Amino acid sequence: MFPLKDNLRCLTFPLVTVLLIAANCAAFIWETIQLSGGAGDSMLKWMLVPSTILNAFGSGDPYQIKWAVVAIFSHMFLHGGLMHLAGNMIFLFTFGKAVEARLGRLKFLGFYLLGGLAAAAAQIASDPTTSVPMLGASGAIAGVLGGYLLMWPKADITGFVLPMFVVRIRAYWFLLAWFIMQFLPIIQSGGDLTGAGVAYWAHIGGFIGGVVLGGIARLIQPVSDVCYIPTDCPPCDNEQSDEDN
Repeated sequence: MFPLKDNLRCLTFPLVTVLLIAANCAAFIWETIQLSGGAGDSMLKWMLVPSTILNAFGSGDPYQIKWAVVAIFSHMFLHGGLMHLAGNMIFLFTFGKAVEARLGRLKFLGFYLLGGLAAAAAQIASDPTTSVPMLGASGAIAGVLGGYLLMWPKADITGFVLPMFVVRIRAYWFLLAWFIMQFLPIIQSGGDLTGAGVAYWAHIGGFIGGVVLGGIARLIQPVSDVCYIPTDCPPCDNEQSDEDN
């Protein structure tokens, strides 16, 4: 299922979410220009290559370490194609708005980046010797999904199912199903994801990181009044917010 919207009503404008989408789109335009100009090899330094990252930190060379740190963050804003970008940005907008409203703008930015770091760590740990580059915002966005699961599990997600169905499902069902589906290719391949083209371990690591951070956020701020589920929105009658249940 491809998410289209949720039924939460947030009282703050999702500025950071919008700026992150704009930054990803701008990075994709820059990336496309670089590739069209024949700069494909030089683009690798902006992507996360596990073996290169580990070798850089092990070398003690400040220059290599600097570019390793840059790549750990820059890879979150690069994408392998227009559909890759569009899919990620729709997920980010659908789920990012409410998480940003709950956490606040600066905390949400930190949450997003930490989710991306958790995703990068999981991907590197899954195969430290690989030279296959990783790029994309999906690891960081997986962190947002994990946070959403903890903060708004009883929200309703409206989504599109091929070929032409629009369905509505509770957030906890959608997000748990999405998380479980990340394991299926790993199980089917026997753990060998060579050539898979998708960083499933990054998705898993980002999601778990988001769940942990979301749990911490709920402990610190158990109740929020910046988002609510409309009481006149079936099947959510008498549900004013997730915390009321």
